Amino acid sequence: MRSCGLTNGLRPFDEIDRLIRGEGYASATAVERTARYHEALAGDAPLCRHAASALFATWGGHVALFTGFVVPEFFPKGENDGPLGTLALARALHRTGFTASIHVDRQLIDTVQWIAAEIGCDVPIVPIDETFDAPPCDLAIAVEKPGANPAGILHTYDGRRIERGSPPIDAFFQTYRERRVPTLAIADLGNEIGFGVLYDVARSILPEGGGCRCGCDKGIVSSTSTDILLPTAVSNWGAYGVAAAVALLTGTPEAALKPEEEARMLHVAAVRGCRDGVRRSGAFAVDGVSGELSVRLVETLWRLVRRGA
Repeated sequence: MRSCGLTNGLRPFDEIDRLIRGEGYASATAVERTARYHEALAGDAPLCRHAASALFATWGGHVALFTGFVVPEFFPKGENDGPLGTLALARALHRTGFTASIHVDRQLIDTVQWIAAEIGCDVPIVPIDETFDAPPCDLAIAVEKPGANPAGILHTYDGRRIERGSPPIDAFFQTYRERRVPTLAIADLGNEIGFGVLYDVARSILPEGGGCRCGCDKGIVSSTSTDILLPTAVSNWGAYGVAAAVALLTGTPEAALKPEEEARMLHVAAVRGCRDGVRRSGAFAVDGVSGELSVRLVETLWRLVRRGA
């Protein structure tokens, strides 16, 4: 692993953190929420660098990436936030010496395979279903994966109970932690795996304490923790940020996502019925943010990597 070639080794990583907070790209509400999460997790290094550096403790090992957020009533073929970022990050890991595999809800398997072919992500893609067990790995990553609240219930961002959609995999991450397998979560609201790390903070930040509509009285915030949590305004952006950080740390610019690849992924996802999770419709957009803005953010990340790798 090399140090970044820019004059200040931390500067590009600070910029990546700023971008994944959504500053200049996401809504003011999302930016403020993510900034407060970052403040609660602040340490000696930018969060994206901390996450990327943790990967290199298992350099050359097998990384299992989990994604997929399926709600039959709203996105029966899944939402596009999560899978696109997972593909970009899995490709970055594969190109920098790791073995990677993607584990995704079965409703998304064909779409993820199509998009993988679009960007040249040549890693195994495995369906998750009710009979699926936690695969052995050296590190596990969840990207925008719904997490159970203290009552064991999964929720949408607006407090609806998820039934007959994404199967819960919280037990996988509990098992990994018991086995001392490092875990990382990339998530954007609070109802995803990983937010057990910030459970009380998220309950204090989200409207009405992250309450829900289903009657369980335990709210939407996930109580499932991971070793590292990377909050972001849009989960795909967090995964793109980690991929960019990996590219910088290894001097491998081809590990980063290019803006034209983001555009292609968004188009393919929309055509195949993988929906914007806020609009709940097929659109050139992600989490309510226009596709054009997301492409611009990726372009800024790409320029950072080209300048520093």
